[in-house]
Parts: sequence; C-alpha cells; structure tokens
Amino acid sequence: MRRHLLAAAILFVVHNAHASDDPTLPAVQVEASKPSRIDSIVTVESSQTQNRTLGGMLEHVSGVQNSAFGPNAGAPVIRSLSGNRVQILEDGQSILGMNAFSGDINIPFDPLFVRSVTVNKSSDTVRYGGNAIGGSVDIDSGLISRAMEDKDQSMELVLRKGFNAADAQGFRMNFNNQRNVSTNLQVSRQRISYYDIPGNSKASVCNTRLFPATGGVNSALADSCQKEARVQQLYNKASQPYIDQFMTENPDWADGDFSFYTNSPTSVWQRRTYVNPVNPAYVAGTPSYVQKQINNDVTPDYHHRLGNSYSRSSQVALGSTWFFDRGYVGVSIDAKDSEYGVPGFSMQNLSFGANPADSVPVGVVIKQQRYALEALLRDPLPYVDRAELRVSTLDNTSGERLGSTRANDYDFQSTQAELLLVHQPVGPLSGVLGLSHQARDVTGSGALRYLPDVDTRSNAVFLKETLDVGWASFDAGVRHERVDHDLQPSRFKTSRNAANTTLQDHSYRLNSYSLGSYVELGPLFAAKVRYSSSQRAPEINELYASNAHYSVMTQEEGNQNLQPERAKNLELTGLFHLGGFALSATAYRMKYENYLYQGHSGMQMANRLPLKYWKQTDTTVKGFEIDASQALDLGGYGKLNLSAFADLVRNQADRPDTLRAHNDGEYLPNMPTNRYGANLQWQRDGWKVQLSSTYYDKQKYLGRNVSEEIPLDAFNLVDLQVSRELPARNAYIAGMEVFVNGSNLLDDDARPHNSPLKYIAPLPGRGFQVGVTVRL
Repeated sequence: MRRHLLAAAILFVVHNAHASDDPTLPAVQVEASKPSRIDSIVTVESSQTQNRTLGGMLEHVSGVQNSAFGPNAGAPVIRSLSGNRVQILEDGQSILGMNAFSGDINIPFDPLFVRSVTVNKSSDTVRYGGNAIGGSVDIDSGLISRAMEDKDQSMELVLRKGFNAADAQGFRMNFNNQRNVSTNLQVSRQRISYYDIPGNSKASVCNTRLFPATGGVNSALADSCQKEARVQQLYNKASQPYIDQFMTENPDWADGDFSFYTNSPTSVWQRRTYVNPVNPAYVAGTPSYVQKQINNDVTPDYHHRLGNSYSRSSQVALGSTWFFDRGYVGVSIDAKDSEYGVPGFSMQNLSFGANPADSVPVGVVIKQQRYALEALLRDPLPYVDRAELRVSTLDNTSGERLGSTRANDYDFQSTQAELLLVHQPVGPLSGVLGLSHQARDVTGSGALRYLPDVDTRSNAVFLKETLDVGWASFDAGVRHERVDHDLQPSRFKTSRNAANTTLQDHSYRLNSYSLGSYVELGPLFAAKVRYSSSQRAPEINELYASNAHYSVMTQEEGNQNLQPERAKNLELTGLFHLGGFALSATAYRMKYENYLYQGHSGMQMANRLPLKYWKQTDTTVKGFEIDASQALDLGGYGKLNLSAFADLVRNQADRPDTLRAHNDGEYLPNMPTNRYGANLQWQRDGWKVQLSSTYYDKQKYLGRNVSEEIPLDAFNLVDLQVSRELPARNAYIAGMEVFVNGSNLLDDDARPHNSPLKYIAPLPGRGFQVGVTVRL
C-alpha cells in the first residue's frame, strides 16, 4: 500500500511541475559536487562484455574483486571488504538488502542497459553512512534523463547468443518532445541452463589433503568440500599366525573378526583342546589394526558440467523526466526478478552414509520493485546554488528454496529520502549540506529462517566542503548519524547455542569525518593524501542471527553486546603522467577498532556446519594498488591503449587472543589474493578489440577454520572482445554493431580464494557470446 501511495505522489509531482514555453536546457550537473580528485574513484562504462554479476563487471578494477558465490551471485569486494561494509547504490540510493547478509543472494543488476558503475574505493561514510565504511558502488541505470537527448526518439535492440554463456535479449527506447519531457523504457532478460567447467566441480585437494600426514582428518576442509571423511580402525587378518578353531566351529561366540585369529597353535575351551590351523594370510610383523580412510561425497562431484548452475532473470523499467527552466523532476519504476541455482552444496547437508544423489539443490528466488524520484532546482534559496532531492522506495523479497520447497523468505521494504543543498561558491570554496533518512522493515518467514523481524531507522546530517585553487584541492567532511534497530513480534526463536538470551532493541549514534588533499608537483607529478575516521553500527545479522545459515555453510550466532566499528584510514597516492603515459600508485592502511567477524567456536552443528559467533577484535587492513597505461596513436593503423595493474591486500588481526589465533588465525579467512592484470585495447574504422589477462596468485596469507586454510593453485583469466560497427544502410537504422566476446579462454580451473564455494564450485570454463546491437 505504501509503495502505491508513493507512486501516486510521484505522478502528482510530475503533473504539476511547471514548464516554460521555451525553456533553456543547459547540461545538468548531476553530482552534488564535482567528482573528488582526492578519493580513489573509478568509473566503469558499460560495454558488450558478458557481465553475469555486478562483482564480475568490476573485477578488472585494481583493488576490487568478485565475491564469486557461484556463477550467479557476485558482489564487489573492495580491498577485502564487502557485504555490510560496501554500500551498493542505484542512481544514488541504496539497494542493499539480503545480499549484504547472505553471499548467495545476488545484487539485482541489469547487465544489458546499465550505463556505467562508479566505484569509490575510499571510505565513503560521510556521504553514504556506516555501510560505506569500505567504499561505495553506484549504478547509473540510465532510466532518468538528466539532460535532453539530441534526437526526439531512439531505440536500441540487443540480441546475444551464448555458448557456455547466457542468452540475452532486450530493448531500450527513448522518446521525447525536444522541449521538456523525456521518457525511457527498458526491457531485458537473460537465460542459461547450466555452465560447463574444465574438470571436476570439487577441487583436487578435497581428495588429496583431507587426511594429514600427522593423522586424523582435516574436518574444516571436509566440511567445505561437502565430504564424509573418517578414519576407521580395521582388524588386520594377516597379523596373527593361527585361525582359532573353536571360534570357527562356534561363530556365534565371536565379537568381531579379531575373535577368529590367535597367536597360539592350540586353544583350550571348556576343558577341550583345539588345534588351531595355520593362517595362510599371515604376514609377520604387521600391525593388529590398520586405518581405513573413508572419503565419500555428501553432495555430487560434477564432471565438466556444474550442476544446479541455471539462471533466469528479467527486468522491466520506465523512467520519465520533466525539464523546466530551473531544473528537472524525474521518476522511475523498475521491476527485476531472478531465479537461479547455487551450485556445489545442499542446504540439507546430509548425514554420514547418505546417498549424495538424495541431496536437494538450493535455489534462490529474488523479486524487486523500486520506485524513485529525483529532482534538481537551481537557485532555490538565497546563497544556495541548487537543491537536489532523491526519494525512493524499494521492496525486495529474497528467498532460498530446497528444490521446490520454500526454506526461507526475507522481505526488505525500504524508504529513503535525501536532500542536498549546494551553497554558492565563495571564491574557491564550494560545498554541500545533506540530510538523509532511511526506514527499512525486514520480515522473514519459512522453517529455516535465521533472522528476527526488525525495523531499522537511520537519520543523518552531513557537510562536505572543497577548496579548489587549481593546482591543489583540499576537502573536509563530517557526518552525524543515528541508527535504531527495533524488534518486531514474530515466531523467530534463537538456537540453544545462541549467545543472546532475550533479544532487545538497540540504538547507535555515529560520527565520521574525513580530510584530504590533492597537490600538483610540477607538470609531471601529483600526489594526494586522505585520512578518514568512520563508524559503522552492527547490522541485524551481526546482532540477532541465530540457527543454521546453510547458504554460508555456518551455524551463525549474533551477539547483542557488539559495539560500533571505528576505522581510521590513511591513503597515499602518487601520480605521474607524460604524454600518453599515466602511472598511479596507492598505498593504504585501515586500522579498525572493534572489527566485526565470525569467530569459529571449534564446534560443529547440524551435520558438519561450523558453529560461529559474531565477535570483535582490532584489525589492520593494508595493501597497495598500481595502475599504468600507455595510449598510442598509430595513425592509419588506429589507436592502441595498453594498461596494467597489480594489487595486494592483507586483513590481519592486531594482537589476536588465544582463541582467535587458534580457531580463526591471524589473517581473515577467504581473503582476496594478489593479482596482476594486463589489458590491450585497439580500435580503427569501427573495429574494436579488447584483450585482457588477470593472474590470480596462490594465497600466501592464510586464515584458519580451526585447521589452516588449504590454498588452491594460481590461475589466469584471459578474456577477449571483438566488435565491428557497421555503417547504416537506410534511414531507419542509425547504427549496428556485431560482436563476439570470449571469457576464460585458457579454460583454467579458476577458484578465487575469497570465494566461499572455492572448493566445490569453480568459475565457468571457456565461454563465448555472439551478438548484435541495432540502434534505430
């Protein structure tokens, strides 16, 4: 009901927006302030490449990796941080939902018509609050026109055929009156039945490293591999020289195989002497008992085809903008839905001795509706250069399925509003005052739910100022935020292992600030430095979660005594440019107080699910990123751009206590590994070729799941895209582009160390997409 009222309000605003007879429509500046020269910001333009997920689209950005929870769910991991620490936005408004709490829930994302994605790798809490403590990712959907288009109407048709890649179809239309109204319509869908993989779905270490040379079983690896692994003591029938004649004649008296063998040539039973025959299998000096290593799959080990890797998604969206002489008002309605399989494990996690064929596959169903309003007004008040308003409501339902049976559903209903007031420049000084409000209601259902019903309210005020004198820039920002979590009545019950007894409401007051500068050091060099102190309140899963959370293969238990995180970040960047050559090197250190993580208790629940509790410790995240590029003009042979990058990150506990050091290790488990990438781009006369290679090194910084993590082999992902812009042959076709792109051309067994499914589901093998884009 609430979202229908908002839609009616949006239509009322559009209907009553004033438009002059002959408005002037200069290019509209969208951002509240110019893109920062101080933050580490990268914008990735959409292309014809195959983008299965948002994380996949951004994985070629230095410092950003893909969470790779199977081929159908992937979130950006910025400098080892993701989930509740990386704010995901669409057109400037948060779309964080269940995807922040549960890695198998994908971020609703349209890979066909998204215009661009902007990544801020620096802490962005002043702008977007505590959930941006590790950075932000903003998707430009292209739904709302912020300037009048050149043509009064246009259409873009896209057809893609996949070979070990998704089939995709869609169209995008814009129609406008070249004066004051512009409307966009987008429809798209993607489908794939399964993905092929180079070899087996389970990594080779699931067979070779389960039984350490020191004895016993690496139970953590067995759990991650979904294996039934045991060591069984078996009697060695060759260890004794004689067969007991009495037991042979009276087998009912035997207690086991060992009863039928003896070291004596004769035996006396009930005053009778029995002559024991020689054991023909006897081998002198062999032990009485031998170990049998039992290694059975609890879930199937697929060969060359990744089971349960299907995916289906679609989007229908409409956006319209009304321009007037002092600004614009834009509204959009967007509906996305997707359904896909989570390969590699079963939420049933079958008990020992079960048939893996009996496991029920895990599926995810996501439905999302989003209504948004965006408005800009110039000179609304004295001393105010412009005002920007963004309002949105989002209804996202994410559910997990066991076959066709519902395991759980979580409905996120969020309403957001943000008002930005940009003051008139005072000499070189510019800035913005912002007010934001967010209300989020989380409601769960289903037999396997692990979160209570919680309403969360957030209210914040922030101020950002920038002093730009041309050769140098200085900025500062401050934010005060209040976050309230209010529990709602529900049937949710905590487990018997819960750290919490009676669940309670919680409220937090947070303060964040940042300082930075950019300085040109002559014609060739520049440098920038940034310091921020940011706070994040514990989220509802960290406070209240309880019971088995199969999608992350954990018995997850929250803790109501958790304190807000505080991150003190220092970031240094050196820049060099000469002609067409550019070099950037960034080193950073993030010192976290009360860093939140899931600590292993050392116990297992519900058929091998590790029991983990949300805990806190001081942690330091540090690393570096290097980017280099060279642009070459080849004259009649076109233009060539060569680029390369390298990145490294370490997430390391400061002074871990004995339990943390033993169970979880000094380093955070599932940490991104070192990478080295190279990219070549060439274009000439409508031809475009892009070849990229990214080498993922073997992980050196290993965490623990009681036992130390087992690293997997390094791998290299090579991708290629070739496209050709064809000249228009009639008045109806404005342009046509045909293309082919290939991914993982080396068909490597690619298992990113930061992927929770690395032992049981590799990335897809070699794949191709061919397609055509027609512009009318």
